[in-house]
Amino acid sequence: MSTFANSVQPVVVNAYTEALCIDCQHFFNNQLYETFHKLGPEVMDLNIVPFGNAQLDEISQTVTCQHGDGECDANSWEQCAVEHAIPRVYMEFFNCLEHALPMGHADDAFPDSVFLGCAAITDDLDDADLQRCHDNPMMRWQLQQKYAKATPEHDYVPWVLVNGKKIDEENDNLLEVICREFQAGGGSAVACDSYSSSSESS
Repeated sequence: MSTFANSVQPVVVNAYTEALCIDCQHFFNNQLYETFHKLGPEVMDLNIVPFGNAQLDEISQTVTCQHGDGECDANSWEQCAVEHAIPRVYMEFFNCLEHALPMGHADDAFPDSVFLGCAAITDDLDDADLQRCHDNPMMRWQLQQKYAKATPEHDYVPWVLVNGKKIDEENDNLLEVICREFQAGGGSAVACDSYSSSSESS
């Protein structure tokens, strides 16, 4: 469990992703999921924005996604999860999907059972709320608009900002980057102890 200095603000981590992106899956599985569990929300204020390289057509109210209609639909499920749960909860849902969904192009939506199955094994995520959100066309479109607006200009995904600063998702150690930001703000966390001495000497 993390320990932290009172009144120290957590480090804001914004991760811009899309559901069927292989590089996003790699980043989630190898860095993001483990780092969040080590640090917790006291140190890491995590925001996942599932939209990525999708494009909106405001006239027809349709979405075109890099990896096909299957990705657009999966993005909608993920957006609904973010809307209905805190990061501690929706991270478990995302973790399940990272293993349940085949990455890459998908012309057709995956069965609802894939997403509801992941919701069913995620504590504190109501699968009925999730399905109502996903199955409501107006809600689904409004969320696509919301997450499109929240997604900054980017060159690729995943696109990750730590306290507003772009990191190198492939080469940077996310845990170290967040720890150094937290320590710079006066914070202290057990999971960051291995970086404190080198930070002070630099």
